[in-house]
Parts: sequence; structure tokens; C-alpha cells
Amino acid sequence: MTRPMRWLVLAVLAAPALTYAVYRLAKELGFLDPPWNREHEYRRTIVVAMYAFLTFLPIFLFGYANEWPRVWAVFGLINGLALLIFAALGIVAAWRLWKLRHPAAAPAPAVSAEAPVASATEASEKPLV
Repeated sequence: MTRPMRWLVLAVLAAPALTYAVYRLAKELGFLDPPWNREHEYRRTIVVAMYAFLTFLPIFLFGYANEWPRVWAVFGLINGLALLIFAALGIVAAWRLWKLRHPAAAPAPAVSAEAPVASATEASEKPLV
């Protein structure tokens, strides 16, 4: 058995264990539960977008450094598109989370001069019916 074949067998045998470990980690961190509010949803989107971006970025840089061999050209385009999508999702979620945590201040209601406020003495002089 050649050395690359040993690595392939090891990867095939280790893949289910690693998949289960990632599943347990995601379950324990609450990523598989439905979000309980909008803030929680945005935070999870940001974390997933950052993880995906950091996963695809080394592949993109590796291909770029090797001047994208012919076989990788289409894969490089798809990888670049995935990087843009995940970056956009993360930025949009971060912007929405910022807006949710820092709402715009509502303007103060304007006092109109049409209806003057009655003084306390005028209110006491009126008979109660």
C-alpha cells in the first residue's frame, strides 16, 4: 500500500468520527436549535459566514498562488463566488445586528400652539357636572 493510499484510507475512516464531533459541538453550542430572537439569528449568521469565509479563503489563495491550473479554473470561479456570497451574508447580518442593537432615536413630539394648556386655576374654576 502506497503512502497516499494510506492517507486516503485514514481520511475515509476518520471522516465519520470527525463529522460526529462537529455535529455534537454544533448541538452543544446551540447552532441546531431554532433562534430565539433576531439578535441570536444574526449572531449565528455572522459566525457561520466567518467560518465559511475562513474555510474558502486558503483554497482561493492556494489556487491563486499556483496560477490556477486548468483543472482548477472553474473551481476557482466557484470558490471566488462563494467567498463573495459568504462575505456579503456576514456583512449584511452584522449591519442588521448593529441596527437592532442601536435603534435610531425617535424625534421628540412637537408641541403645537393651537391648543394652549389650561392653568391649574382655570381648571379649578370650572364646575364639575
